[in-house]
Amino acid sequence: MSYEDKGFQAYNLYLSIRAHFHGGTGKNYDITKAPKQVRVSYENYRKKASIASMFRILTERNDYDTIHDIIVSNFANGDKYGGMPFDSNAMDVYKDWLSRRNKRSYQFEQDLNSIYDRMQQDNIEDCTVDSGHPLIIKMLLGKQIALETVVILNRELNFIDEYKDDLILKDTCLTVIKYTPFLEKSTKQMYLKYQSLINKIARTRNSSNTTEIY
Repeated sequence: MSYEDKGFQAYNLYLSIRAHFHGGTGKNYDITKAPKQVRVSYENYRKKASIASMFRILTERNDYDTIHDIIVSNFANGDKYGGMPFDSNAMDVYKDWLSRRNKRSYQFEQDLNSIYDRMQQDNIEDCTVDSGHPLIIKMLLGKQIALETVVILNRELNFIDEYKDDLILKDTCLTVIKYTPFLEKSTKQMYLKYQSLINKIARTRNSSNTTEIY
């Protein structure tokens, strides 16, 4: 396959991931279940000269899986364009995401300790519960903890849905929900490894009452 054809393939991948995060084909669209739902014709792609050039260069420098991860990491970071035009900043976001993936358990433990320390400091009983905005989402917004940590905890504690309609938090909650399928499916063991600490930061929430365990 030529670089040009690879660029076309990468562009369609980009469109599907964008739709997944931003609901281009309906907010319930899940690329992990329907990966080829969003496509543009090759003729229309060729008419977008700057787009075609951008994705041609991207495929010359990276393989398909890496391109997938670059796009996902940037959308997950809150970039509404998913990293386009894939400049040095987009690559820095990807490298940071890759670093977190390679030290997932360590990052998770560090974040749990950071949450617990903040709870002690501010006299908070449960980081996932608040009549306004819970501490865990505040810390995510402040980039004090990783998105992956919130995803792992939410898989077991199921708290994000309680705040997804909040005018201020809804975009962040949607990002957590949309990013969840991209995180490795099996995070149960990691959760259990730090169960005692999690019980301290989510004291009032019964972790056995989950709707789905991954």
